[in-house]
Amino acid sequence: MNDETKNTDKAHANVSFGGGSAIAVTGIIGGVVLALGFPLVVLAFGQSLGSTLLVVFVISGLVVGGLIALTSAFFGLVMPREVGGGAPSDWMREIKSMAKEWREWENVDWKNWNEKDWMEWAEKKKRAKE
Repeated sequence: MNDETKNTDKAHANVSFGGGSAIAVTGIIGGVVLALGFPLVVLAFGQSLGSTLLVVFVISGLVVGGLIALTSAFFGLVMPREVGGGAPSDWMREIKSMAKEWREWENVDWKNWNEKDWMEWAEKKKRAKE
């Protein structure tokens, strides 16, 4: 890969993951309580439902509570806790130079330029970069 296509001005962000956020721990505890508590309540007070509905409610409570606990644990691990760094240090200077270029183009009748005018503009840009 040649030097022109390499992008050496990449943004380097310092990202830290995990750490067991309180929200993730709360979601895990809530999922476990739901997975164990709902079947317990159904088994204790649902004798009049019949055996088929009893089994369906117990299994659905276990599945829903387990999914909530697993989802909370997953996002507690993969969600970044802190993101530092980011944009390159000279990003503000680049934005100001682009705004300056746009202001210069407002007064230029570039739609009617011929090839000579475009060549002069390209040479001017090349000299400005040096």
